[in-house]
Amino acid sequence: MLEFVKYHGLGNDFVLVDRLDARGTPPAWGSRARAWCDRRTGIGADGVLVLEADAQVDARLSIYNSDGSDGGMCGNGIRCVARHLFERRLRRGGVLRIRTGRGVVTVEPRIAGGAFVGATVDMGEPILEADRVPVRVDGESLGGRSTPWDGLVRVAIPGDVADAWKSWSGGSGGASGGEGAGLEPVIRCVSMGNPHAVLFCERPEAVPLEIAGPMLETYDLFPARTNVHFVRIDSTDSATMRTWERGAGATLACGTGACAVLVAAAIEGKLKREAAIRVPGGELQIRWEQHLGHVFMTGPATEVYRGTISIGEG
Repeated sequence: MLEFVKYHGLGNDFVLVDRLDARGTPPAWGSRARAWCDRRTGIGADGVLVLEADAQVDARLSIYNSDGSDGGMCGNGIRCVARHLFERRLRRGGVLRIRTGRGVVTVEPRIAGGAFVGATVDMGEPILEADRVPVRVDGESLGGRSTPWDGLVRVAIPGDVADAWKSWSGGSGGASGGEGAGLEPVIRCVSMGNPHAVLFCERPEAVPLEIAGPMLETYDLFPARTNVHFVRIDSTDSATMRTWERGAGATLACGTGACAVLVAAAIEGKLKREAAIRVPGGELQIRWEQHLGHVFMTGPATEVYRGTISIGEG
């Protein structure tokens, strides 16, 4: 039997396993994640967070998607880890340092009346180089580079996807790529330690997410697959997004995705460098600091329950 804690960040939910005191060889977490994340036969979650000891930082975090694949980086998950370390491990000395697949991430817990109410995560610099996102493009897709941040990779929606979109939308499509959602015909590509495809549209709620999401996630433009976000700009300091996450499907929130959306929109002048990004589960505050070039994300994290589980022991 293994102990776990169920957390969520704006509805993006996780099974957290604390192995900070564990010894011995770790198990095959990928297969366990598939079993535990099943919402009918398991605990039910978008992913599994595994904490292990690291002498140089507060914890080392491994992230597994619900399909068992490596999540790489997860902003909502890191806030959940911060709450766990603050409340269950009594790490209350200020900024936390957590080692992830992208490197060491710093997290500042937000405290009110001695209680944890959220956290601000330094998500690091956005990755804009095509080969590091990664996305397969030719040189003409890269845009100008007169400043460090105007090299946003933009690719046209592939023809077969655009044709499918017309049938999904029930309209003629045209330049918008679909009358139903008012989709722009360009994909913006950003990595925040994991790959993101950002698509601006007039009506994210009209997107057939269960069809469009997996089609784009696995499209051969994206050799490591990609997270997919459909975004409406509401004002210069707010936007609304829906997400299909790589390896997890439709989720209520995506922290790294909200960061990628702000970066792509700020580069194109659609959003200021600080904005509220609304997701189905609530709202994240995202700031892209001009001096450091780092993106900061602020939001809540909630403990749901604690328990033990036996499935997936093999």
